[in-house]
Amino acid sequence: MLYKKVLIFTLFFTHLHSSPCSQPAVAYDKFSTHFRYGCFCGRDYPNIEHPSKKSYKELNSSQRQELIIQYQKIDPYDDIDKLCKEHDICYIKQGKEAKSCNTTIYSKLRIVETKFRDTSENNLSNTQCKNLAYDIGSVFHTIFSPADDENGVLDAGMLLMNGAITTINKIFQETVDVLDSTPRYPKTKQKCLLDAIN
Repeated sequence: MLYKKVLIFTLFFTHLHSSPCSQPAVAYDKFSTHFRYGCFCGRDYPNIEHPSKKSYKELNSSQRQELIIQYQKIDPYDDIDKLCKEHDICYIKQGKEAKSCNTTIYSKLRIVETKFRDTSENNLSNTQCKNLAYDIGSVFHTIFSPADDENGVLDAGMLLMNGAITTINKIFQETVDVLDSTPRYPKTKQKCLLDAIN
């Protein structure tokens, strides 16, 4: 019980003294396994290790909490990056790539995408944020981001079907983007902030 109280206090104190995302990655139009955005969006990004050098899947509960504290020391770049940070921490808490974590980020990014889409007409910045939220969210609903606790053939089939639909949709959108010649994602120093939607 005392350990939990100390942990809660430590997390709260760490949050008060966190540092901004100093070198955010810029999203490039080519969506691949090397895709990065902000300080938390992207596979195996950021590469924050526990002092033991073990994978988060090999850490015990207290070690996972120590690793979470390292993540809490960095503020997310914007509202999309915040969801990626929450997703990373969810994996660490679970000690695995959990289906529930993927489902949660997918749902939250769909909400963000809708908010930016509803205000994207004649607003390139909001359109780019909508695209970014949609594309990142789509990954967590496909075979490109399988969870350790998928439930057999049915889950695999759904992920494959969603993956095919997502890939076709992405190819179509990229074709439209080429014809339009405007960047699909936000440019350097452009943040996706829901509070700034106009």
